[in-house]
Amino acid sequence: MHVSCYVLGSASLDRKELMEKSGLSPFIVLPSDYDESDEASDPVRLAELLARKKGESALRKLRNELKREQFTALLPTFNEDVVTFALITADTVVSLKSETFGKAADENEAFSILQRLQGQTHKLITAFCVKILEVNVRAGTANEMDSRTDHAVTKVRFADLDDSAIKGYVATGEWRGRAGCYAIQHKASQFIQSIEGSPSGVIGLPVAQVVEALESMGIEARNKA
Repeated sequence: MHVSCYVLGSASLDRKELMEKSGLSPFIVLPSDYDESDEASDPVRLAELLARKKGESALRKLRNELKREQFTALLPTFNEDVVTFALITADTVVSLKSETFGKAADENEAFSILQRLQGQTHKLITAFCVKILEVNVRAGTANEMDSRTDHAVTKVRFADLDDSAIKGYVATGEWRGRAGCYAIQHKASQFIQSIEGSPSGVIGLPVAQVVEALESMGIEARNKA
């Protein structure tokens, strides 16, 4: 089965870049409106719950947007009236021993989180939800055909950092909007001693696992020669 359009239900620029580089295209960005207010004692369950909730929110938003000509005019041109969309949402949480960290609200919280992560090995869990949709653009409908939720766990080892190094990093603002308050692909790379698991999962979307999920649902997601 061929996907006519991917929908990324996230405002994350990191996830957008991963979609572009991985060849999951054409795609549009339609951020979920979900406020990430759920709680769970297990970080994997929390990440998967949030990814599913974001998927439900993004699907509702897509159905509303399909009724607007201004939105449908931005979609790729299709040869058929009924086409297949793949909606992808994700959520990332960081787990250190018994603590779970999401996004920091301010610089003080960012400093506190990074201070606890320094010199430690933590787990970064990125869960994703993939929904396969039958979309009739002319009628403005989107029917859910299949859905999968899964996750990737990556172990990240931080170097020992003093307070001045942490304050310097926090001052860059790179931590904003990121679980664990760091971006491994940018300035925080100098703090990372080792990674065990999915590098793209640390950035925000475990691409290999997402592609595997798509293929298991009958979607031709891998580029073939």
